[in-house]
Amino acid sequence: MGILDDIKANAVTELHLSNDPDDYFTTSKDFADAMAENTSIKEVIFDGEFLACSKGDDRATIVSSVGGLPNVEKVVLKDSLLMIGVCVANLTKNAKKLSDLTLSSCTLQGTPSDFDMFVNALKENDVIKSVHISESHAPHDGVDLGKVMNELREGLSIDISGAGA
Repeated sequence: MGILDDIKANAVTELHLSNDPDDYFTTSKDFADAMAENTSIKEVIFDGEFLACSKGDDRATIVSSVGGLPNVEKVVLKDSLLMIGVCVANLTKNAKKLSDLTLSSCTLQGTPSDFDMFVNALKENDVIKSVHISESHAPHDGVDLGKVMNELREGLSIDISGAGA
């Protein structure tokens, strides 16, 4: 039984994927379809080569599919390029039980309006209590991560460290 079968069968509560996506599935749609059937996953960790070796559209599909998990509480995304408006804002907006989001060693891509979408998604999600951004940066000249995080609502634990802080 492969990881997609485990996901579909609700046999996984923590999904930690680090290898090249080709080691787990053929297409990102196959992965998203399996995730759409899952109700057991509470924690997701994507690191190593998993997101880093995915093409941009595939990465968006993969990360966005996490937001559809009805019981996900904690998400850790590491070692990757991430479109903040497409991937991370959608995940944050759609994850109804997400309380802890970590972005580590990531290049957060997007324009200032993409970061505004991310901030608004966090503000609209009243379940999220903690956001950790470490060793990450936003290469767009118009984006100041510290300023972006200062715009977030009270009661949210914000931790920004490393490059781009």
